[in-house]
Amino acid sequence: MGTRLQPVNSGMKTNTTPKVAVVRAENDDLVAALEMARQLVPKLFSASLPHQVVIKPNLCDIASWESGVTTDPRWLKVLATALRSIRPDVQIRVVESDAISAYKTYRSCDETFERLGYVAAAREADVELVNLSRCDTIDIRLEGLPVPVRIPQLFLEEMCFISIANMKVHAYTRMTGVLKNSLGLLTDADISSLHPYLSVLISGMHRLIPPDLCIIDGRVGLEGQGPIIGLPVRMNTIVMGNDALGVDETSCMLMGIQTKDVAHLRQTAKDLGRMLGRSQVLGDARPKSFAFSGEEVHEAVQLKFGSKRFHQRMESFTSRWIDRALRFKREPLTFTKGAMSKLARGGRAR
Repeated sequence: MGTRLQPVNSGMKTNTTPKVAVVRAENDDLVAALEMARQLVPKLFSASLPHQVVIKPNLCDIASWESGVTTDPRWLKVLATALRSIRPDVQIRVVESDAISAYKTYRSCDETFERLGYVAAAREADVELVNLSRCDTIDIRLEGLPVPVRIPQLFLEEMCFISIANMKVHAYTRMTGVLKNSLGLLTDADISSLHPYLSVLISGMHRLIPPDLCIIDGRVGLEGQGPIIGLPVRMNTIVMGNDALGVDETSCMLMGIQTKDVAHLRQTAKDLGRMLGRSQVLGDARPKSFAFSGEEVHEAVQLKFGSKRFHQRMESFTSRWIDRALRFKREPLTFTKGAMSKLARGGRAR
């Protein structure tokens, strides 16, 4: 916990093994599942909370949680009760952004909150709903991305950040979990221009805003093409931990997905200086292989994204050399002196 938007190296070169709780949620009892997880991982919640807690559910479409697509709004009251038992005056915000749907139509986050039952759930839990697309923002440069990303300024504040995702396959990224859930923190509704850089973007967002508590609600998972199109799979399982990479890896294991096949998990592990497969899984894990019908889509999308990255790099390369040629034509002596100075500095650096 602490001030956000500071690049972190969570888990880098550390001997601490992330602990991940896998618990059964019979009869959809979220309270009992949370208590079991806290027994398995006693430090699931910090002993002292900051004044503000931000919760990010997965609300990627207008579909009920029973479909396996979105987050159950009942989590709000369950988490609010647990958080207030630690700090009674805690301020809880539930956040999401506007989006362009899978059908390329604009959807307001406020409409999503209303239609998925979050307005009523927030009222009952006495928490605030926040549309991040209406918040003040700052632009952040992430290494490997061609343009800055726009982040809500509220993440500059001290807070505890909780991310709740679903156990789903995904045609673009093979699976989606806590790490990919962070893309909903971007305030622009349309982030399709960043899709060719998904792995770098997801890893960069994690290093900027790492969740303090990670939950993957796998009571109902989603197989098929994902993350919206598919069939619900009853798993009656919830995964919890304080380490997003470990929680997502565990979710992969439960769905029968090889982590090496998930590019953004590999990228995140690399950026954190970690190896995959080092988490300690505690509890009652019952894997079930999820059918994946999006293999052809996945391969086509990866080829398309790779082509876009190549052409953007070539365009950038060409633009730089055209700019240099024009500067040389205008002021050949000044340009040559500057170039020689740079070469000399480079030689001394070596």
